[in-house]
Amino acid sequence: MSKGASGRGGKCHSFGDMKLFVSKGGRGPGIPIYELMIWVIYVSLYKYGVTLESRALPHIRENFPFPQLMLYCIATTAYVIPLYRGIGPWLLRRRRYVLLGLLSGVYFLFFMKWCNWGVTHLFKMLNTNPALDNFYVSQARWYDHSLLNLSLHGSEHLIDPLVFFSIMFMRWGFENERKRHDLERDHLVLQLETLKAQLHPHFLFNTLNSIYGMSLTGAKDTPSFILRLSDMMRYVLYDCQGNQVLLDKDLTFVGNYLEMEKKRYPMADISFDIMAPDREKITIAPLLLIPFLENSFKHGSQRVADSGFIRGRVEVADGALHFTLSNSVLTGMPVRSGQYGGVGIENVRKRLALYYPERHTLQITGNGDVYTVDLKIRL
Repeated sequence: MSKGASGRGGKCHSFGDMKLFVSKGGRGPGIPIYELMIWVIYVSLYKYGVTLESRALPHIRENFPFPQLMLYCIATTAYVIPLYRGIGPWLLRRRRYVLLGLLSGVYFLFFMKWCNWGVTHLFKMLNTNPALDNFYVSQARWYDHSLLNLSLHGSEHLIDPLVFFSIMFMRWGFENERKRHDLERDHLVLQLETLKAQLHPHFLFNTLNSIYGMSLTGAKDTPSFILRLSDMMRYVLYDCQGNQVLLDKDLTFVGNYLEMEKKRYPMADISFDIMAPDREKITIAPLLLIPFLENSFKHGSQRVADSGFIRGRVEVADGALHFTLSNSVLTGMPVRSGQYGGVGIENVRKRLALYYPERHTLQITGNGDVYTVDLKIRL
């Protein structure tokens, strides 16, 4: 049985000094892999192939290959690293798009030439292969005469911006997605804490009142209910700190909650069936079911009529959890299914979307007399 989603957003894996951002659900291309492919395929192979077609290398294929030429192609492309790895992302984060456009124009028209002028003269000075002399001389002559004008140098001015801007914008997009998902995760964690805080006071007061009444009548099961309450508080305070808990613990919490409520409404028809033989091995996001149960007791007719009922069922089979719950409501006071449960149910919807994206269905229906919840989760 596979475990549920971890509940975290984009994971961040180190790749040298780069980071690999993975979108929600683990989908999305790896930025460093894409970047490495650009340097290998475009720079080391394509630009190297274009260089071999230079008129200054008429007999170059007689001595193929030339690792030095490949290194030259890489060195004359290195000028773009500060722009797409540093300056560009910095301006994008600050939404200085116009400045980025103007700076990029200056960068590719002038800064590229200045950098590659130095690189070309360095390779020319260090060259020991006579077959490459004419090539370095012609390259150095072009850079010497074009440092301060607007002349273009083929693919360096036309293709380089497109190729490396694609990396820059992909990195920026994935970074924004990671930040957005982290904010969503943190928000839902806060909502879970709010759910716990809401569960504490009103449920605690109701339960203490019930236990107080039991103690006044000298009921023999008073100590067992105090122990149940203690176990429930321990679960909420300690076990629910993570994104996943054992299904067995969550269902034990639900069982204790129902026993407490049965004590408050002894004449109501309250039942909850569990068909989960491997629940000690299955994990689930905590406190997903309890808001529905709380809601059924809050709006159910058992508060004023002994004929009220609340019936629930949890079944785990074929890698999926199926939860159903139905409760009677007061006739003449229907609540539209879209308003069912308010903030608590909306909280559950968001947490389901985060922890089980495209792996769950939730249907809430009502006809004025009975409301039904049907939840399916692929674990």
